[in-house]
Amino acid sequence: MVNLKRTRDDVLLAVLDLIHRQGFHSTGLKELLSSSGVSSGSFYNYFASKDELGHALIDFKWSKLKLLLFSVRQLDAIAQLFQMIDQLEAIHQAEDPCAGCFLGNLIVELVEHNPSFRQHLIQVFDEWQQEIATLLQAGRAQLKPEIDPDRLAQQLLSAIEGALLLGRLYDNPQRLRHCLDGCRSLLKSSLHD
Repeated sequence: MVNLKRTRDDVLLAVLDLIHRQGFHSTGLKELLSSSGVSSGSFYNYFASKDELGHALIDFKWSKLKLLLFSVRQLDAIAQLFQMIDQLEAIHQAEDPCAGCFLGNLIVELVEHNPSFRQHLIQVFDEWQQEIATLLQAGRAQLKPEIDPDRLAQQLLSAIEGALLLGRLYDNPQRLRHCLDGCRSLLKSSLHD
């Protein structure tokens, strides 16, 4: 007999796209239950509140994204950064319509709602920035001497998030590509000729 019991990760995966497309506040409990296929009792067994669900989604999405973008270290750290941008572009070009960065969208929607979301998202974006900085440090020999890897990491992450936000706004694959090409140009301009 097949076990139909949904795990916590199953529920998170089931509601992630719905919240990504509709927004956290715009998605009601009835929609969450329908999308996840669990009863309200099971849902509240996993998440004591909708805010707790929000925090769980932040961790769940970041763990998936981090695994995709940073789990396999390459010999060429700079090439890995270009690959990171390429992977982000592929993910968002495959969306129809482009929904932007899930984590970035939550910044806009949740940081004023509850201070704990601000702190949680700061922690995630600081970690993402540090992952980029670590790769830049590893590829330091390819960078111009005046380039500060930590500052460049901050600039790259800001440019990526801006590109994904505009990707959602315009929902235009060509525009998204041009914005992410700006991220690639920023990285290229930091390298030795």
